[in-house]
Formats: sequence, C-alpha cells, structure tokens
Amino acid sequence: MAVPEGVIHNERLVQAARALDVDVLALQEVDFFQERSQFADQCALIADGLAAPHISRGIALRGTPGEKWEKFDGHSSVAEHLTQASGSYYGNGIVSRIPIVTEFRLELGRSKVGAPLAIPQTPPAASKPKIKLIYIHDEPRVAHAVHLANGITIINTHLSFVPGMNIVQLRKIHHWAKDLPGKKILVGDFNLPGKLPAKIMKWRGAAEQFTYPSWGAKVQFDHILLGDSEIAVKRELEFVRGVVSVSDHLPLGIEISD
Repeated sequence: MAVPEGVIHNERLVQAARALDVDVLALQEVDFFQERSQFADQCALIADGLAAPHISRGIALRGTPGEKWEKFDGHSSVAEHLTQASGSYYGNGIVSRIPIVTEFRLELGRSKVGAPLAIPQTPPAASKPKIKLIYIHDEPRVAHAVHLANGITIINTHLSFVPGMNIVQLRKIHHWAKDLPGKKILVGDFNLPGKLPAKIMKWRGAAEQFTYPSWGAKVQFDHILLGDSEIAVKRELEFVRGVVSVSDHLPLGIEISD
C-alpha cells in the first residue's frame, strides 16, 4: 500500500475498506507499528473498517523496509500477538468476514541483487508526474494462505520486483499449493505483467485490468488466479476509482458463486 503522495493517513484506509465492501480482502505492503504510519496495526484498522473480524498477518520482516530490518522468524504465534512494544513489522495481510479455519506460510526468500525501481517524485494529481529510477535492494518475501470455513483457500503474496526472482518465487508457490486444502485462489502483487503469471502457474486468470500505477494504470501487476475448475466467477468487481491516496495500485476483485 505504498502511498503516492508520500504521507500515510490511516483514516483513509478505513474509508477505503468500507467503500470496497468485500468479504475477503488481501493486502500487500502493510505496516505493523511503524513510525511512518503512526504506530498502527494497519490490518486491524482495515478489518475494523470492513467489519471483518478475522485477520491473518503474513509478516515478511521486522524493522522498516528500505531502512533497517531483519528477517521475521515466521512463528504464527508472534504474528497473532503483535504489540507496539514488540517492535515494527512489515508484510502482507488478509482480513475476512468469513471465519479462518487454518493458516499456512511459505518463505520465498529474496534476490541477492536489487534492481532499479520507478518511484513517483510528484503528486499523482500533477499533469505529468515525474518518475525517478532508484536502485533498491530486495527484501524477504512470503506467501501466506488461509483456509476459510466455506472451503476456499486464499493464498496472498507480494513477489520480488527483481526480474527472474519473481518467477522463481511463483513456481515455489505452485509446488507448495498442491498440498494446501480446499479450492485455491492465488492473489497479490506479482510484479509480473499480463497473462504471464497464469501461464507459469497453469491456473485460470479471473480478472483482467490494468492496476499500476493507480493514477494512470498502464500495466497489470496484480492478479487473481483460480486453481480449481469448480470455482465459478459470477463477475469481476468494479470499484470506484478513489484509492489514489491509499495505494499506488488499483484494487482488483471478483465475486464467486456460493
């Protein structure tokens, strides 16, 4: 949920969650007790706005990305009992109105080399926003999954931006997902364009929409892939384009049949 204007307003997260009004919301780039986001647990804030009492935190690192951090040890018990006193964390999240039965986690590692990353230098409202390429080191990546009471398993991830490493990570998820229970749906920011993720996973793409950048989307980095032919998509959701101040990505969603 990198914010284009550079300032995080947590109240906007709550408002955006209410506007989305979905039963399950998968999140990437989530802060847990970071100074830059006023020491809030952003998953808890979003869950409150969505009236979704069930939360799964896919924490990737302890500390602050891009600054000082260390690899998270991966214990689910730690993720369930985070407090501001325990430190700052960063990663992914799933909030759900449907009860979570079981949680799973897969370490995806990180690239030993970084890559140039396009960083907006002016507000999105500018007529021609300036983009600057900055060399960024990669960080630990994880996939986390929740098996829901309705029999669906949601896998959420944020893959590396380093070309090639994201493909390796996606293949790891493909192998790991074979042993997960239920009817599987993979979602997240893959940093891979178009139909490439569906071809790599050999899963069915369920939504086609440019998602990045949010103020003038030109590419689809965010995907919803279905790993079970029995999952029937009723429609692709159309969200109001009012999330520019919340994320640099547009939301992507589907409605499936009961």
